[in-house]
Amino acid sequence: MLMGKRRDCATSAVLCFTETWLCGSIPDSALQLAGFQLFRADRNTELSGKTKGGGICFYTNSGWCNDVTVIQQHCSPDLETFFINCKPFYSPREFASFILVSVYIPPQANVQDAQRTLADQILRVERTFPDSLVIVLGDFNKGNLTHELPKYRQLIKCPTREENILDHCYTTISNAYHAVPRAALGHSDHVMVHLIPAYRQKLKLCKPAVRTSKQWSSEAVEDLKACLETTDWDVFRTATTSLDEYTETVTSYISFCEDCWIPSRTRVSYNNDKPWFSPKLRQLRLQKEEAFRSGDRDRFKESKYRFSKAVRDAKRLYSENLKKQFSANDSASVWKGLRQITNYKPNPPPLCQRPASGKRAERLLLQI
Repeated sequence: MLMGKRRDCATSAVLCFTETWLCGSIPDSALQLAGFQLFRADRNTELSGKTKGGGICFYTNSGWCNDVTVIQQHCSPDLETFFINCKPFYSPREFASFILVSVYIPPQANVQDAQRTLADQILRVERTFPDSLVIVLGDFNKGNLTHELPKYRQLIKCPTREENILDHCYTTISNAYHAVPRAALGHSDHVMVHLIPAYRQKLKLCKPAVRTSKQWSSEAVEDLKACLETTDWDVFRTATTSLDEYTETVTSYISFCEDCWIPSRTRVSYNNDKPWFSPKLRQLRLQKEEAFRSGDRDRFKESKYRFSKAVRDAKRLYSENLKKQFSANDSASVWKGLRQITNYKPNPPPLCQRPASGKRAERLLLQI
């Protein structure tokens, strides 16, 4: 009935339920939903001191993610939590995975102790999975996670029980979801909340940066040197009337020769690129994708192992370089490290237009 009557549920990536009232006598086979994988954390009667109620469960859509790992679960008289790590088939590059945290704080619980315990658990998970996005959701009743973790934003603004907002969803990204209330499920006194993604990828927030650099090889330098040696410089002297004009014309001509004989390389960088992701890693990733498309499992397994090992080595090397920059007695290195950590990028200067005398230098070159 849940899947047939509610299209939002059938197409959702994850379904989260609190106060499931499930116990060991209810098998998983009685709770299966078509196309979804069940993960449950029933209330422990010994740890909670209660004989019924409570319980948390997740349903993950098999079309969205099959790689789901249970990180931890906690049960006490004041707090029930359940952590799972999801690595979907597709996700924005800035997120390695999604860590979903389901929370239930009973109405009579010690809210401060529950919030401190929850905050400690989240901080430990953040240290273990620094590149993952943590999404905390559930029935908080009187709790408020922002009192302990101010960087987390509460996204549900609609009442979930009568006129009260008891069900919360927290992430470190503001406006990540748009909350829409739905009709309550069965005899529940809480409405269901549909979280519609509103997050825009970093890749789509701004245009990629295009940088061009010169490739000063020995052959190119020799070609440029030969070009300048065969130039009749008297042509520029006779064609100009002042020293400033002569200097500008010669400079433009040299720049023109440099553009002609020195090859350039254009590199496109996106704002969601990782600072440790090197061209070697990009090549290994392409090899892994090619092996996957070939259908050769052994080849894909080997290329995947090489890529994963190279990623670990690149992260370790990047971390060591940052530590060296901070430990070095050099203020420039320290500021460089801070810019890398904070991903600070100053506004690029406006593109310099080519001087009009450059065209004149080209005409003079053609006359030669």
